[in-house]
Parts: sequence; C-alpha cells; structure tokens
Amino acid sequence: MPTARGAADANTGPQRIAWFQRLLGLCDGKTLVDLGAGHGKFSIVAADLGWQVTAIDARGDRYPEDPRITWQVGDVREAPVADFDVVACLGLFYHLTVDDQIDLLARCAGRPIILDTHVANDAKSQFTLSDEVTLRGYRGKLYVEGDQAVHSTASWGNDESFWPRTRALYRMLNDHGFEVLTASPWYLPSRTFFLCLPR
Repeated sequence: MPTARGAADANTGPQRIAWFQRLLGLCDGKTLVDLGAGHGKFSIVAADLGWQVTAIDARGDRYPEDPRITWQVGDVREAPVADFDVVACLGLFYHLTVDDQIDLLARCAGRPIILDTHVANDAKSQFTLSDEVTLRGYRGKLYVEGDQAVHSTASWGNDESFWPRTRALYRMLNDHGFEVLTASPWYLPSRTFFLCLPR
C-alpha cells in the first residue's frame, strides 16, 4: 500500500512545487527551516529562490548533495524554530500525533508556516483511517503508520498519527494565533497547502 506522501509525490509533484513557490513568495524574510525535509526537494526550491535553508529530518539518508543547504539529522519534534523567518512543514503534519501537532504550532508562534497536509474530510481516500475521534478538543481520524524501518515516509517515533477534520485544522491553527490562507483547488481530495500567518 502506498504511503500518503509517496502517492502525492508520484502524481502531483509539479503542483506541489508551484504552490510552495507561490506561498513562499508571499512570505518576508531570508531564513527558512524545512521540517521533515525528506528528499530535500523543497529545500532546494527555496534555496533556488535565494532563501537560507536548514533542512531537518530524522533520516538523513535521502538528503541530496547541495552545499547551499544546512542538512541536519534530528527529530523535528525537538528542532528549534525560533531563529527562522519561515517554517516549512510539507508532508509532515499528518504524520504527527495531535499532541505533537499542538506543540509544533506553539513553537512556531510568531512566524509564518507553509503547511502541506492531509485532512480527514469526507473525500474518498485510498488511505485507511479510523472512525472519528476527538482528541484535545479537535475532531479527526487516526492513521496507522507503516513500519518505520521499512517505509521511509512513515512517521518517526509514533505508531499512529492524527488527521484533523478540515474545520478542526482551521480551529487548531486559529487557536495558536494563525490566520489561514488555503490553496485552491486542492491537489488531492484530502490534501492541499495552507499559508498560516501569525496574527
């Protein structure tokens, strides 16, 4: 079964890059941290646009060679973000637990986040999600992560992750001080980009 990130990359890579470039163009600053950078594609795009980029991922084996970027291996749940002008969270958020999502948003307070994530909406999905749950006051569904030793896009350190409902995601972002611009049309029925701007 394909992973959520793998399916999106295989069919929608150019759309994702275009949305990322557009949203990054709306942000002020010079420094960007790419959390869960994976293969580094978006870090390279940002560097091509003149940003000073630090890429952080728990697995460093997929990093390409690009000396313009500071490549770091580490757990994004512990990564400092306060020294960066913009946070990129592309294909990571839906691999976190609700507690880790809330913690990440709190740590990102005061700076824009470019967020690319799945939500648990009513669109037909190839991914198996749990029945609806409410965690920390947010409605959504749980996604069982694959074997982390085998699947390079599986979550790091948690066996299941939280996909908030669309309204719950907006409320979660608003609760943590962000106004949200949503990229439309969505590039997958359950996934799009969100530009989260501090109020």
